[in-house]
Amino acid sequence: MSDGLNKVLLLGYLGADPELRMTAAGQAVLHFRIATTESYVDKNQARQERTEWHAITVWGKRAEGLHRLLTKGSRVLVEGERGDGEGADRRDG
Repeated sequence: MSDGLNKVLLLGYLGADPELRMTAAGQAVLHFRIATTESYVDKNQARQERTEWHAITVWGKRAEGLHRLLTKGSRVLVEGERGDGEGADRRDG
């Protein structure tokens, strides 16, 4: 049996400026939310849009660099793994 694949690609816009914090051990953690919007035509032939918000967490040196670059409204492409936040992998890079 296969181990499966946990990979996500999101293209969206930042809803607010990202928030950078440091752990007690001195590691940077960046939190931000992006909005993705899907357009479709409903059964009445009316165009509809649905927006979803996604919470993103970035660790380490990458978090520090992105904090300097990203601002509210920035368009971003995020590639990563979907997680529930419990025991998340905290790799740097």
